Amino acid sequence: MGDQTFGYSAQVRPFLWVFLVLTPFEILLVDLIVPWYWLRAVLLVFGLLGALLLAWMLWMLYKFKHSVDEQHLWLRYAREFEYRIPLAAIENVTQGMTSRSLNKTRSVVDGTLVLEISHSTNVRVLLNEPQEIDLGRRGVHEVTKIEFWADNPDDVVRALRK
Repeated sequence: MGDQTFGYSAQVRPFLWVFLVLTPFEILLVDLIVPWYWLRAVLLVFGLLGALLLAWMLWMLYKFKHSVDEQHLWLRYAREFEYRIPLAAIENVTQGMTSRSLNKTRSVVDGTLVLEISHSTNVRVLLNEPQEIDLGRRGVHEVTKIEFWADNPDDVVRALRK
């Protein structure tokens, strides 16, 4: 069994692409409207930096996907975070939509690590032993469940049940 990767960004990628495609039009419009050269130059730099950040985010979402290897489930969100869960610690995995409005890409709620995309998760993992999860400034938490979003939850569930 080799590494299997699973995307999680299908809901947000279209919005990023729209903004990336519209950025040149925004730069052109600003160039036509703003009469001062110095301000146009500053706004051009900001527009180009914005386009670079959007392109970087798209690439990171493509490159850093969730994955399952021989020993671990890797949960990622671009370069923002990466959690490694031992497969031996997984008791049960199910598919099911959950909606929340935590407004964070990662949170711990009642012992559950929630990794939501657009306020939703669709894969639930029950752990047979608590795992320590570091949320950075929000501290280290022990979790017994994990909920996360995957573009193809059936494939994730199948990979984790093997």
